[in-house]
This record gives sequence, structure tokens and C-alpha cells, in this order.
Amino acid sequence: MEIMSEIKDMYKGINTVRDLIDNSAKVFGDKPFIKYFNGDEIVEKSFITLRENSLALCRYIRDLCPDRMHIAVIGRTSYEYITALTGTLISGNVFLPFAPNTSADEAAMLFEDGDVEALFYESAYEETAQQILQKYDRLKVAVNMGDAEWFKDKYEKYSSDSEYASLSEIELNPEECAAIIYTSGTTGVRKGVMLSSSNLIANVTYPEIELSSDDVYLSVLPMHHIFCFSCDYFKPLLDGLTVCLNGDMSNIGRSLATFQPTTMRLVPMICESLIRKVNILHKRFPDKKPREVAEMVFGKNIRWIAVGGAYLGPGLVAEYEKYGIMLRQGYGMTETSPKITTADFTDYCKDSSGKIIKSICDVRLVEGEIQVKGKSVMMGYYKKPEETAAAFTEDGYLKTGDLGRFNSDETHLYVTGRIKNLIILSNGENISPEELEKKFVDEKVIKEIIVSAENDRIVCEVFPDEEYAKSVGIENIEEYLLEKVREANRGEKSYREISALHLRTTPFPKTTTGKIKRNNIRY
Repeated sequence: MEIMSEIKDMYKGINTVRDLIDNSAKVFGDKPFIKYFNGDEIVEKSFITLRENSLALCRYIRDLCPDRMHIAVIGRTSYEYITALTGTLISGNVFLPFAPNTSADEAAMLFEDGDVEALFYESAYEETAQQILQKYDRLKVAVNMGDAEWFKDKYEKYSSDSEYASLSEIELNPEECAAIIYTSGTTGVRKGVMLSSSNLIANVTYPEIELSSDDVYLSVLPMHHIFCFSCDYFKPLLDGLTVCLNGDMSNIGRSLATFQPTTMRLVPMICESLIRKVNILHKRFPDKKPREVAEMVFGKNIRWIAVGGAYLGPGLVAEYEKYGIMLRQGYGMTETSPKITTADFTDYCKDSSGKIIKSICDVRLVEGEIQVKGKSVMMGYYKKPEETAAAFTEDGYLKTGDLGRFNSDETHLYVTGRIKNLIILSNGENISPEELEKKFVDEKVIKEIIVSAENDRIVCEVFPDEEYAKSVGIENIEEYLLEKVREANRGEKSYREISALHLRTTPFPKTTTGKIKRNNIRY
């Protein structure tokens, strides 16, 4: 209890991102906060250096435009991305992150909707950035984050010893909009989620006792997702972890071997890819202990991995446990900044969608829907008052649109599906397709699966992994999967049985976050 009290005391007075970086620099000082590759060299940036560089960009932004403006950042995770993010937030401006594969047409449309006036972009985006400048004429400045000399110049010119030092001494309102993050648009319409500093800070100022400041964290997921920049950046900044930047996904093997992390946050797809490498090595070196083989891929220090973004199958959890790595799931959404639950690294409810973070949000179930209220719940959708009103109940709870259930003491949450995906049969029965799809989550022959309704019966459509099937000697994929469907149907009520299987030759269409667009499927 004493440790928990000390942690809570450390969080007092932290209401904005400025408070966050000031506190981290004071508490952790010269300790390395960010590590990353620059060619073959490993560069380290301390908590103090991060603060100084972020304040320099804050002053540059305010010198460029003293009025409040919306600033877009497009690119993969880098140190410059992080200082642009923090510099924007502590300057009292609004941060809008976009995926590095955003097209010029889409960017111009979203910039118009989001009232963007400045842009930071990675070098690989140069050509697209120039196209945006031709299509969208409201940008005051566009900065290439790959220009190391530009950043070095700005860090020095706008340092705390410069004539511009006073530009960073501004009063920030924690309740003002600090970030606008566009949802992935599973329905084809992307909405800008408005998050205040208060929202962002509330979502990280809770004790995560499984971590200590001795932990080394590998940041793998793209920074334009709230799940990444909140959990991979703000939370470690607060708690004093060292964060190693992976950059491009192709670097992950090198990053694991070099940085030897103790922990990461991943999505199930990456977890599956990594454990596949471990399994291959185990076959090659059968005399080695399982943990020794795992360390050949993950490094010697890996302890646990938090997973989000999609359902985590029990088979994958068991596979990782065999190699001495704990895999647990959390749950949240952009509209809640993002966490509603956190990964619970105990054996208790290890098959759940996480432990509810009761210190920052209240969760209830109404007719099966998960509804959330608390300091980390969004301000609303940018310039969309009707959509904002529709997202909340009369008593102020956010309607997540997700279906779920609690465990017996209501400490853990189980997410069972989406309301909008419910299949309603003519007999009045409601079926969550996700519940049926989860039965196949550990089946490696299936790359992607969607359960839907066809002529008032349940069917499934599968995009198979032909390469894997061939590698394990499966010659007739359809016959193999039909047997798996029959196994899944055992014990089910007749109306919930899958009555037909359709095979695809191409992957399903997906959103920018990799989620299947269900409104694009055949049935």
C-alpha cells in the first residue's frame, strides 16, 4: 500500500503534457528516455534532453504563429516525431496524427476537415507532401522531419538560453482540445476525436505496478494511433521507463537483439509472426530449453507483452507461456484516450479483455453494451455535434458500440462483439459474429475470417493461408476447414451453427488500422 501511495503522490499536479515533461525531467533527469538507431549508431536522449528539445519546438511554433493552430504530423515513429508531438501540445496547439501511407487526396480532405495549418512529415513522404501543398493552400509551413540539420538548428536557436525562451512560458488549459485523432472509418466516414490534455493525462496517471523504472520498453506500433503515443510514450515518460524506438517493422529483429527489452505492446498479428520464428528455431534446436529458444528471438530480458487492437486467442497465450513470456490483453478505443482496461499480468482472468481501470473510468453494461464515463472520455467529434450527441447517453456515458460482460466481481471485462455487427435472424435470435469467429482464432490455416448471414442462415467466409497449409501437408484446404467448422458447431444451438463455408482468394478490404471493413464483404 505504501508503494501505491508513493506512485499516486508522484502523479499529483500533473494535468497537462507540459506538467508531464517537467515532472519527468525533474524526477529522472539524465537517465536515457529514448534510444534509437541512426545507421549503425545507437542514439540516446535523456528525459532532460527530451524536455529541452520539445520546449525548443514549442517556441519555434509560437514564434511562427502565436495564435492557436492545428498541426498535422505524418510519419513513422522517430525522435523528431516525438518532439514535434510534444512541442505541439506544450505550445497550446492541437496535434493531428496521420498514417504514413495517407494519400495526398485523403490528406487534403482531412486537413480541410481538421483545419490544419502546419505539417511535420517524414522524408519518405516528401513527394506526397508536395502534392498536398498543391491541393491544400492553408498550410503556413511544412517541415521535413528527416532534415536533421533543421531540427539541430531549431533546438539551438530556440533553446532555454535564447531570446525566445519566454515563448514557452504559457498558461495551458487542461480542458481545451489538445489532439484530434481521426477514427479508422469502418463505416466509410472518418470522424475526428477531440481529446483534451485532461483526457490524455487522466489515461496514464494510474499505477501499473507490474512495471518499474528499470524496465526497458520497445515501441513497435505506429505513433499515429492513440494506443501507441499514449501507452508507448506518455505512460513510460511518466513512470521513468527507457523507450527504444523500432521505427520500421522490418527492424524488429535487430531492435529485439540490440535493445534487449523487458516489455512491449503489440497487436496479435505481430505476436503470431514472432512466435512463428520461435517455433521454427525450436525445431532446429530441439535440445535447447524453450526459454533459451525464445531468447534467440526476443532477447534475454523479455518478461511480458501487452496486446490490443484485436482478440487475443487462448492458444497464442499458451504458446507464449510455454516460452516463459506472459501475454495479456487490454481494451480501449480512441474515444477513451484509449484505455478502458489494462493488461492484467496475473493468472486471474487471463482470458479476459483486461482489468477495468476503475481509478480513471466507470464502466457499465446496458443491454449488453459497454458504456464508459470518466476523465479520459473524449470531448466529442470535431465539428460534428449531432454525432457527438448520439455517442453519449443522457446521463453522460459514452456508448462504445461494443458488447461485453463482466467477470463475477466486475473487475475484468470480456468484449464479445460489436452491436452494429449483430446478426438478427427471422426467429428473433441475435448472434454476435465475433463470438463465432473467435472459435477459429488459433487456427493457423485461417488468415482472415468473417461470419455473416446468408438467406437467414449463418455462413463464414475465409481467406486461407495456403503457404502454411502446404508447409504442414494439408492438400485440400476446403475439406480441412469444413471439418474445423463441424468441430466449432458441436455443442452450439442449431440457429448458431455455421451452415456454409466460402473461400476467398484475396484478403478482405481493411481500414487504416487493419480492421476488416465488414460492410465490404460479399454477404
